[in-house]
Amino acid sequence: MKELIEPLRGFRDYIPPDSDIITWICDSFKIIVKRFGYKEIKTPTLENFKLFALKSGEEIRESMFVFKDKAEREVALRPEVTPSVIRVYLRELRNIPKPLRLFYIANVFRYDEPQFGRYREFTQAGVEILGADGLNYDVELIEILEEFYDSIGIKERMYKVNNVAIFRELAKRARLNEDEIERMFHFLDKGRFNDVINIFKEKGAVKEAQVIEYLYRERQRDITAIINMLEGYNEYKEIQKHVETLMRYIDMGKAIGAKIYVDPAFARGIAYYTGIIFEVMVPNMSISIAGGGRYDNLTTVYGGEELSSTGFAIGVERTFLALRNNIEIDLGYPKTLVLLLSNDIEGFTKMYNVVKMLRRQGISIQFEVLESAQRLSRWLEYASKQGFNYVIIVGRKEMEKNVVVIRDMKKWTQEEVPLDMLREFLVKK
Repeated sequence: MKELIEPLRGFRDYIPPDSDIITWICDSFKIIVKRFGYKEIKTPTLENFKLFALKSGEEIRESMFVFKDKAEREVALRPEVTPSVIRVYLRELRNIPKPLRLFYIANVFRYDEPQFGRYREFTQAGVEILGADGLNYDVELIEILEEFYDSIGIKERMYKVNNVAIFRELAKRARLNEDEIERMFHFLDKGRFNDVINIFKEKGAVKEAQVIEYLYRERQRDITAIINMLEGYNEYKEIQKHVETLMRYIDMGKAIGAKIYVDPAFARGIAYYTGIIFEVMVPNMSISIAGGGRYDNLTTVYGGEELSSTGFAIGVERTFLALRNNIEIDLGYPKTLVLLLSNDIEGFTKMYNVVKMLRRQGISIQFEVLESAQRLSRWLEYASKQGFNYVIIVGRKEMEKNVVVIRDMKKWTQEEVPLDMLREFLVKK
C-alpha cells in the first residue's frame, strides 16, 4: 500500500514551513501587481485541447495532459494561462477600455521529465497587458518584477533579453511556414542551433542560415554582436528596426535600475512570441525563475481582431527554490500560545472571549484547554519546538485575580500581566 501514500511522479506535497513560504510568495505578488492597477482573473483548470494546441508551440503541445471527458470531448489540463486569458478576453472583455491589465495565480500541468525546478504540476503567477501598444508596456513588466523581487528579498537577479522579431524576420525572408517557425523556436529554446541552421538551409536560405550561425557564435557578447552582423547584410533593414527596438528597451530597463544583458541567440519555446522576450536569472541556479514577452495578435488565432499584448509569468516553486535558506520570512505563524489550566465552563468562556477579541485585532493566538496542570511541561516543550514567542498560562488562581502569567520563550523569563493589559503587552512586543 506504500504507493497509495506517495504522490505521483512529478507531483509534490508541500508542508509547513515550505507551504507557508509558497503562499507568502503568492500573496506578496498579489500585493505588488495590485499597486500597478492589475485586476485578478481566474480561469478553468480544464480547457479545450485546441486552445493550447493551436499556438503554444511544439514543446508544450507534446507535454500536455490530454484526455477525453465523458462527453468524448478532447480536453487538457492547462499547461499555461495566457491562452485562457485571451479566450476570456474574446468572450467577455472586448469592450473594456484598453490597456487592460490582468493578473492570475494558477496551477498548471506539463508532462515533463521531472528534474530540479521542473515538476508536472506547478504554480504560475503572471500578468497580461492587453492593448499594449508601446514599448513602455514591455518595460512595465520589468518594473513590476523589480518591485516584487525587492519585496521578497531576491536582491541578485538579471534579465536575459532578446527580440524574437529578428528571428521572425529571418523566417519570413526564408519563406518558412508556420510549422517550420514553431520548430525553429523549439530548437532555439533547446540550444539545438545546428537544427535551426538546417531548417534554413533546406529552404535554400543560405544567408539567413549564416546569420543564425553568427548569432550563436557571438552569443556571449552584447548587442554589438547583432549590430556588427547587420553591417554585413545591408539589405536587412527590417532587422535593423527590430534591433533598434531592442536597444531602446535595454536603455529603458537600465534606466529603472534593472540589470539586463542580451543573448543574441536567446528564444523561448512558446511559439506565439512576436517581439521583446526575457527570462529572469539568479545566482547559483541554471534555470530561470520567471519569463515572458510580447505576443501581439494571439487573438487572431482564435478568430478575433488584432491586439497588441505582453505579459510574464513567474514560477512560484522556482522562486521558492531561489529563496530557500537565504532569508528569514515572517510567515504569520502563531506567536502566542494560551494554556487554560481549567476546564470549567466559566473560565473557558472568559478566556475564549479574550482570545476571540485578540484574534480579531490581528494578534495570532493558539488556544489550548488543559484538564490539569500536570501536562504543563509537555506544552511548554511543544511551544519551544514550534517557535512560539510567548506562552500565556491561566489557572484558577490567575482567573480569580484577573491576571495571566506570560512566559517569554526566547528570554526564558516570566511575568504577571493584568488581563485587561494583555493586548497592550502583545502589541508592544
